[in-house]
Amino acid sequence: MNRFIVLASALVAALVCRASAGEPGWLADQNFTANVAYTSDYVFRGVSQTNSSWAVQGGFDYAAPAGVYLGTWASNVSFGGGVEMDFYGGYAGETAGFSYDLGVVYYAYPKSHDDPELNFVEGSLSLGYGLPALGPVTPSVGLSYAYSSDFFGEDGPAHYLAGSLGLDLPWGLSVSGDLGWQTVAGDKTTGGGAGLDGDDGFDYWHYRVGVAASAKGFDLDLSYHNTTEADFLGSDLADGRIVFTVSRSL
Repeated sequence: MNRFIVLASALVAALVCRASAGEPGWLADQNFTANVAYTSDYVFRGVSQTNSSWAVQGGFDYAAPAGVYLGTWASNVSFGGGVEMDFYGGYAGETAGFSYDLGVVYYAYPKSHDDPELNFVEGSLSLGYGLPALGPVTPSVGLSYAYSSDFFGEDGPAHYLAGSLGLDLPWGLSVSGDLGWQTVAGDKTTGGGAGLDGDDGFDYWHYRVGVAASAKGFDLDLSYHNTTEADFLGSDLADGRIVFTVSRSL
């Protein structure tokens, strides 16, 4: 399960650059990109998807000059047959200094034969705004909302709200932080009193702070993640942890 404020920002930046360059067609080579990554722990909304172990990840993206984008992304996980594949699409752009991204993603676990069903669909809206520079520091803020009518594990409706702050520094460095809130109604997985505090469903907060750098075509990220409900989510999955990721766009 993947990261969408960052994805939205990258897509908007690519679309703006292509529009300023006057790129001619929908099938130009620049519209197609790929990415690969290695991470010490695949963390989604504060929760490890790899049982606190490493992951190899990668994907392909298409971004049209008109703002339409499509993509796919995959990673190893420690459940659901060991593989997650995401398929997504949407529309991204920029107006009056605000970036926006309206998208939908299908999270699939193709080797899973679990009951309840793990696959689910989620729609999202992300907004971003670049603030005036403060000396050598360029700040930006973001806000995103996601909704699923039947969340992971057939667990009923779910809402997710997150905010982000980024600071671009000199020498290709950046500092960023995210704060998110996930709530799930509870059905097949955490319904019937199997949720948080003996109720149906659950909710929790999570946060991340990190520093990133780019060097020789690689992006390096070192982040700290934590949640407010590690006892319920699993202390080995959702307690505080430091994660290192190296990635490259192709």
